[in-house]
Amino acid sequence: MNTHHDTRTVIIVAGEASGDSHAGALAEAMMRQNPNLRMIGVGGKAMTEAGVELVANIKSLNVMGLTEIVRKLKSILHVFLTLLKLLRETSPGLLVLVDFPDFNLLLARFAKRYNIPILYYISPQLWAWRPKRTKTIARLVDKMLVILPFEEDFYGNSGINAEFVGHPLLDALRDVPGKLEARKALGIKDKTTLIGLLPGSRPSEIRRLAPVMLEATKYIRRSNPETEFILPLAKTIHRKDFPFLSDNKIEHLRIFEGQTAIVIKTCDLIIAASGTVTLESAILGTPLVIVYKLSPFTYFLARQLIRVPYIGLVNLVARECLAPELIQHDVTPFRIAEEALCILGDRNRQEYLLKRFFDVKRLLGTPGAADRAAKIALHLLNTNYSSQ
Repeated sequence: MNTHHDTRTVIIVAGEASGDSHAGALAEAMMRQNPNLRMIGVGGKAMTEAGVELVANIKSLNVMGLTEIVRKLKSILHVFLTLLKLLRETSPGLLVLVDFPDFNLLLARFAKRYNIPILYYISPQLWAWRPKRTKTIARLVDKMLVILPFEEDFYGNSGINAEFVGHPLLDALRDVPGKLEARKALGIKDKTTLIGLLPGSRPSEIRRLAPVMLEATKYIRRSNPETEFILPLAKTIHRKDFPFLSDNKIEHLRIFEGQTAIVIKTCDLIIAASGTVTLESAILGTPLVIVYKLSPFTYFLARQLIRVPYIGLVNLVARECLAPELIQHDVTPFRIAEEALCILGDRNRQEYLLKRFFDVKRLLGTPGAADRAAKIALHLLNTNYSSQ
């Protein structure tokens, strides 16, 4: 194996929509700080717009849970083999892995054999379910950049070179307008009680969660007949693939494509799939109910592995159950409506949540995560090859 690496080439790999967004911001910052870089990888629209040459699209990898992985195994394997060939042929100066742990840590094993330095950005959430895998990361990863405040200590205590760079959402949400302005932009009346439905960014999540959320709207309207609903579809999702998402059939529901942050800001409350959106909601100051549902087999395995008191990131950062969590069998229309109405009917609770959401935002650091991460990545690139 040729040990001479091309320090102008960086390979960057993301496996889903949120990873693509973060990887795109990082790639853009790295190329701004070093215009001579060539970045190649796996991602989506954000990475393409940042100037990354894609060898495969995240659509080939976009799965959730073991049952979905089995169905897409052939395309996942094809992407993996394409990347292995790329690592061998380009011998890049740095491999940047963004979240997507099962795929990316396997890729890291091969990169390590080729002596390619590895930077991990948006760390896998091993603190939640696989603490033993920290030994693997300590062996494979040269630098771990974390975006949640408690992760630096968790990884650091496991002998991993980890650094907290702040959360990228603080940049992504910096220009979101205030609530009144957001409502004006979306054509929502000031006094309307508005609930957002956010069933996730993966097709499997939408199939599991959207129908039950839509059914919950009927219970909510029985108690609050004036309530309106809004559903922002992730950019990765095509509405025509989901017949039940037709706003012609569902009363008092508007569907938007994209514009998730503005939609969250306009809402009095959101009902959301567990994920980054729970932090987004806290940063924007919108109360929420978290729902989480997996295939029965994946859920059975998850129950054996989960090691944290909450599943919602907002609750984990706050170390308090600020957003009610409905998991698996509790994800029913009645329970969703019940939790939503409890929050909407309690002014004191809403004020307390706003105060605690401000604390969560402060704990997430300051804007500039991608720039800080890019600086560290380029330092790693140059340090490893300063003698070349």
